[in-house]
Amino acid sequence: MLLTDLAQACRASGLPVTEVAGWASRGRGQMSGVRTVVCHHTAGPATGEFPSLNVIRDGRPGLAGPLSQLGLGRSGRVYVIAAGLCSHTGVTFHPDQGNRFAIGIEAEATGTAAWPRVQLDAYAGLCAALTLHYGLGVGRVLGHKEIAAPAGRKIDPNFDMDEFRRSVARLREDDMFTDADRQLLTRLALRVDVGFARDQILTALGVDPHGAPASLTAQQRAAIAPARRVDVGLARDQILAEIAALSARIAELEALLTTGTPEPDASGS
Repeated sequence: MLLTDLAQACRASGLPVTEVAGWASRGRGQMSGVRTVVCHHTAGPATGEFPSLNVIRDGRPGLAGPLSQLGLGRSGRVYVIAAGLCSHTGVTFHPDQGNRFAIGIEAEATGTAAWPRVQLDAYAGLCAALTLHYGLGVGRVLGHKEIAAPAGRKIDPNFDMDEFRRSVARLREDDMFTDADRQLLTRLALRVDVGFARDQILTALGVDPHGAPASLTAQQRAAIAPARRVDVGLARDQILAEIAALSARIAELEALLTTGTPEPDASGS
């Protein structure tokens, strides 16, 4: 398969995207699927937006191109280079991490200098968009140094992949909800009135929550009596009281540890 939807997947990140001429038919063969996103750095020149583009597209002596499907410039711009198989993984610990199943991203970086914040943020945003588009979990975002066998064969990318995956996860969570969704979730989280929970229960019982009580039958009134007693605010206050009690107990125990006074035995002896 050729990943002819790759540019679309990249644009879902909101990042600027450049489609390199001929990308949709470029590759060393067909992909077998998408199961991993592999992060690399180019170890290229110290200056310039994306000076390694030609090498990634065309290859280098001893290794034919393309060398990755995607490139990432220092400004955070994404370059879509190939839709087919690319030579970027080498020997891996698992077939799912190999070239036939892995999208490669070559980010322009020396491997020694600090990364521009805009580029790191773009890297995480791109990985978030790709994993969402291709139905992958965050755990499928891996550094070349994590998949290359034997261990220690590669060092790229030269940043903490666990922290990077946490950034990707945060961006994915943000993308799950629209602004309207977030506003609704905020209102629900802050809600402390009785009416909302009561109305939901009444509706589930098939009773109009806004109907006049006098219009209800005796059987309906008996059925909804528990719902009338639902008090979200009370539940909240009880939880807060429990938290306060636990906090006070923790403070007591910390004081005992500080003074060295032994904790009383539960048996009372």
